[in-house]
Amino acid sequence: LARQAVHNKEAWSCVAVEPPLPHLVNWRNVGKTNITVQGGELLSLVLTIVLCITWTIPVGFFASLGNVSRLTELLPFLAGPVQKYPWFSALLAQLAPLILVIFISLLPQILLLFSKLEGLIEVETMQHHSLMAKLASFTIIQTFFISTIASTLFRALQSIVQNPTAAFAIVAEALPAQAAYLIQIMIVQNTLSMGLELLRLTPYVTNLLRRVVANMLGHNLTEKERNETLLGLRSLDDPQEFYFGRELGQKTILIQMVLFVYACMSPITSYFTLFVFAALVIGFRNQFIYIYPISNDSGGKLWISFTKISIVCMIVAELILFAVILLKGALTPALLLLPLIVASILFDAYFKKRHYTVTKFLPVGECALVDSQNEGDESLKGLLKGSYLQPALKERMKGVHADDKDDPTKCGKNEEVLASVDYALTIGDTCEQSRSSSGEIVNEDIFYSAVDKQT
Repeated sequence: LARQAVHNKEAWSCVAVEPPLPHLVNWRNVGKTNITVQGGELLSLVLTIVLCITWTIPVGFFASLGNVSRLTELLPFLAGPVQKYPWFSALLAQLAPLILVIFISLLPQILLLFSKLEGLIEVETMQHHSLMAKLASFTIIQTFFISTIASTLFRALQSIVQNPTAAFAIVAEALPAQAAYLIQIMIVQNTLSMGLELLRLTPYVTNLLRRVVANMLGHNLTEKERNETLLGLRSLDDPQEFYFGRELGQKTILIQMVLFVYACMSPITSYFTLFVFAALVIGFRNQFIYIYPISNDSGGKLWISFTKISIVCMIVAELILFAVILLKGALTPALLLLPLIVASILFDAYFKKRHYTVTKFLPVGECALVDSQNEGDESLKGLLKGSYLQPALKERMKGVHADDKDDPTKCGKNEEVLASVDYALTIGDTCEQSRSSSGEIVNEDIFYSAVDKQT
């Protein structure tokens, strides 16, 4: 109810938002002004667009490194070693694909840096919905449109120059032919990664390195030391969380886009996407049950964002299909497709009115039902006690306990102090109001002056 209510007449003052998990609160961004947050979001958007447009240039450069003759033309100082040492030429040819893979793997990290500019109150990880949206947009624009459609146009450019009147027909025939290329991308990208995932090669190698380092440093005396992460090297008993946002934004959204676009133009694509999805379901089900922890489970928040992106992909796919049919000169089928496009757009607009709001907020009736079921459960009263207390206040409370734990006359006073600052979570970007454990909003100055007086 607090998130849906208007707490201040100013548009961006005292805005209540859903807090992340206690250990994911980014206290540095809590209380930032609206101008700072909006400016960071704009800067992040601009940088993402610029990167999406210019990404083809470095990728093309690293891809060209595999051609040694072209590389020596670009870097003349390599011509001497290539001619003198034949093995050096073979080494350059083998290093080029590796460099390209490493460069592409840096993309999520770069987009994550852009997300950190937005001033999010949740710690930015590969799980964040902001990163997933950027990855999905980047994958659709760069992999699907630029790499596929642009390459189709360039390949057909010579035929178009020779016969300009048949330009539309050539493009219409060349676009469906790209289905084979996209099927190869789907199979290689997903089945290869799933094989490595099931074998757990990377965690196994990391665990071996950790054992060597632990034996050298003597960090293997107790069971806790043998299982915990050491110098960034994880043990097999301490697996890293699975980042759903990165998986959905990089791989799943591409499979879905290919299915939407080519299910009609190249129906065999549907069978390959079915095979890929089945392999992913079987593999990840095993990993989620037996390997990965559930500490970063967002409770379906990413699924809502993914659903919105999927509907946009569906509309874009329908527009592409309409353009292909129109370019082939089939005017009547193209016109018959228009009602489907209009219906899809209206469907998206209709769902955005209320359905996403219902999924975002728990209805009052269900809230009352849950409260009545939990009434009298003493274990829930202290479930989040002190979880959303700012770190500085936690240290002050520790100091109070440390100084007065042996003084029975001050124990009651300390409990009052802890109760007064319990659940003190700043809401809004002006830091003017806070919420107490009883749910009431108190003035920030009065709140901290009371804490100072009692401590």
